[in-house]
Amino acid sequence: MGAELDAPGPSSRYNQHVLKNQNVRHMTEDQHRFVEDMGQHMVGYGVPRNTGRVYGYLLLQTRPAGLDEITSELEMAKSGASVATRQLVGFGLARGIGERGSRRLLYEAVHELEGILAARDAQVADLLAKLRQGARAAAPGRGQERLAEMAEMLQELVGEIPALVARIRLRRQT
Repeated sequence: MGAELDAPGPSSRYNQHVLKNQNVRHMTEDQHRFVEDMGQHMVGYGVPRNTGRVYGYLLLQTRPAGLDEITSELEMAKSGASVATRQLVGFGLARGIGERGSRRLLYEAVHELEGILAARDAQVADLLAKLRQGARAAAPGRGQERLAEMAEMLQELVGEIPALVARIRLRRQT
């Protein structure tokens, strides 16, 4: 199965396998591909593939979905869907909505860029810590200066993102 299976692309063996063995029953081929590709993409964020698949599924929905619907559509264990939805809520990528008269929750994707950026924050914070660690560990000189500069620039970029998002939202409203 090798690396070719792990590298998503239009003609990869992974995508061919997914399309031949579709595990999403009530979706179009394009929707199915989106759900599977979102699962693969989210792995790069340090998120389990099934959590990414659930996120992709929720993004496509026009109404909140319950665990029974998610597990049926994605043919995954209810425990896996439960873990995935709790992770998405924790990341700020989804929200749980209580059903009146029931303990069950329905889930919907958060369609706001801030949620997606917040999900990436932990990795950015880790990178920032590693750059600072490297600057402290490096011998005095150009290498230490470069690492410190990278950390400073990343810190400034992280600080600018909320203002940038706000400017873009304002521009789109006018």
